[in-house]
Amino acid sequence: MHRYAPTPRQMLWGILGAFVLMVAFVAIGYAVTSIPSPNSVATRQSTLLMYSDGRHVLARLGDTNRTNVTLAQVPLDVQHAVLSAEDRNFESESGISPTGIMRAMWVDLTGGEVQGGSTITQQYVKNAYLTQARTFTRKFKEIFIAAKLGNSKPKSEILTDYLNTIYFGRNAYGIQAAAKAYFNKNVGQLDVAEGAVLAAVIRAPSFYDPSVNHDKAVSRWHYVIDGMVKKHWLTADKAAQLQFPKVLARNSKAVHNSDCIGPKFFICQAVKAELTDNGFDEARQAAGGYRVITTIDKAAQDAAVRAVQDHKGDYLAGGVDKGRESALVTVQPGDGAIRAMYGGGDGCQNPSRKDSCTDLTGVDGLYNQAGDYRRSPGSSFKPYTLIAALQDGISLDSRFPGPSHIDFPGTNGKGISNSEGESCGSCTLTQALAKSINTIFVPLAQRVGPDKVAQAAKDAGIPDRRIRPEDEVPTLTLGIAAVAPIDQAVGYATIAAQGIYAKPYLIASVKSSSGHTVFKAKKDTKRVFPSDVMADTTYAMTQVLTNGTAAGKGLPGRPAAGKTGTNGERNGDKDAWFVGFTPQLSTAVWYGNADPKKFVTDNGGALYGGGLPALTWQQMMTAALQGKPVESFPPPAHVGHAINPSPSASSSSPTKSPSSTPTLTPTITVSPSVGPTKTPPGHSSSPSPTPTGSSTGAAGAASPGPSKPPGA
Repeated sequence: MHRYAPTPRQMLWGILGAFVLMVAFVAIGYAVTSIPSPNSVATRQSTLLMYSDGRHVLARLGDTNRTNVTLAQVPLDVQHAVLSAEDRNFESESGISPTGIMRAMWVDLTGGEVQGGSTITQQYVKNAYLTQARTFTRKFKEIFIAAKLGNSKPKSEILTDYLNTIYFGRNAYGIQAAAKAYFNKNVGQLDVAEGAVLAAVIRAPSFYDPSVNHDKAVSRWHYVIDGMVKKHWLTADKAAQLQFPKVLARNSKAVHNSDCIGPKFFICQAVKAELTDNGFDEARQAAGGYRVITTIDKAAQDAAVRAVQDHKGDYLAGGVDKGRESALVTVQPGDGAIRAMYGGGDGCQNPSRKDSCTDLTGVDGLYNQAGDYRRSPGSSFKPYTLIAALQDGISLDSRFPGPSHIDFPGTNGKGISNSEGESCGSCTLTQALAKSINTIFVPLAQRVGPDKVAQAAKDAGIPDRRIRPEDEVPTLTLGIAAVAPIDQAVGYATIAAQGIYAKPYLIASVKSSSGHTVFKAKKDTKRVFPSDVMADTTYAMTQVLTNGTAAGKGLPGRPAAGKTGTNGERNGDKDAWFVGFTPQLSTAVWYGNADPKKFVTDNGGALYGGGLPALTWQQMMTAALQGKPVESFPPPAHVGHAINPSPSASSSSPTKSPSSTPTLTPTITVSPSVGPTKTPPGHSSSPSPTPTGSSTGAAGAASPGPSKPPGA
């Protein structure tokens, strides 16, 4: 059997035929494409963020800031700086760049992201005449309109229109608004160095803003200046004398979106970040007229804000609680949808930060405490040790003594203590979790292996980057890893979903101004734990709310499970958690204080995980689930085998007792820096301080929030 091979003549005719078809396609496309009336950027619609029901508006993004100027008002050096950054051959080329288009099309056809490759004329066409849709249809229309525009309008008019419509970040459309936003000057007052800054940010305003990435901004600025020298728009001597100018900080009230203040602020920021990750840049967000259907449930969000504020958990808490901070985040198990988020105040409402109304999370010490702030979770990390033990075949019926104190290798002789002398003569693992007995859980973590505890936490949803190799010691179970509330909400949601991990997300879908769906979330779920292990873990966690450290904080008429966590010394409590769930919702509540002074509650007592955090959780979940069907947890599966199944002569109830040596004898050495701290009954003692480090956000990019280590 012979394969057919075309002859050279046939190949030549095929190539010529394809060329003729392409020429015909271009000719017809050019002929039938007309220049439409431009969409005025000033009248574009704001993007609406909607609650999950798609009916109620959560917030609006973008109040267009734009003032037209003539080309004569723009200094020639500033014009040249923009051309150097965006289109150095603008004055001599046609409206399209064949090489740029071919490069973009090649990347598109080979599976890459839809590219730009645009001249200034094409950029103006995209902004003024077309939608921001990233499609081949729009790209071809852009090409034909740009070609016709280049043949029908003088270069000066195209450049004027471009300078008046291009987005510079900071909610500034056009060169005049940008001059005000970055330098508080009119465009005619800009010098060459300042013009080069504005030209540099056009490519990616969020990235090249000097207040965001100063080093990258300077590097891009040098690229612009060097281009001006190469094009003979600037002498080398003058360029060498230029210095990067001082730029206004990106925290002016003039650029703050007034619709995204208060508890909505951090939701807006998180949604904007997720939009960016999915291809919707700043300009598209601010003036694209989109309807972004978020996953935020209005009832759950209202309940979250009310619960936190009812317990004075915001920046404005007065009196003895001044400075207390808090966060709350709720995730839907098995789905990943974030149903509520309270990330703290937005700075605009804080009298001590009058000039910090900002549209950029992380500027001026402003962090989304629900997603960016890393704090020690204390004993709320113990369920991952329980999961590791169950997977290792150790059942909930296993019994171990839990004295008030044990000696433990690598703790500088300090050993491990329970809070306030708490002890347990002989506790099952269920009782030990309910009462949060450190002297049982640390040896248990050693027995099953700290690496397995760490892996269980990672499988549940704690990001790998949160747990460093040096954290993988038995005291990991006491919460030495620093995590964000979103991490714990996701981790517990995996348990609530009986072993199904779901990646968290905030955007369900995006619709264009014409009503077409241009983005729809793809859920990312996978089974990470056996359902029988989860059934037993869930059962043990229900006991925390019935007869454990959060007794009385359950949900009336509805099954619930959770775990408390407290980190800090008795006279300087800094982190208090309650993380809990039903089959429908998983919610993490954190209260903390960067101030070293002692926390106090309304009645003057120290702040514990079973106090304000559990009360806030209870109030929020009760309201959020009102009217929802009551769903049950699966019964315990009784996996594994019992160690020491027969009760000892001692009472199995926690009591005050002298120190003794546990059955779980340590066999490995932990970090020598580990040492105990006193904590309230049923909560973990934090082993030791670890160095403060920069935090990373839930989306995975580095975040500037401080890491608050346990025991600090």
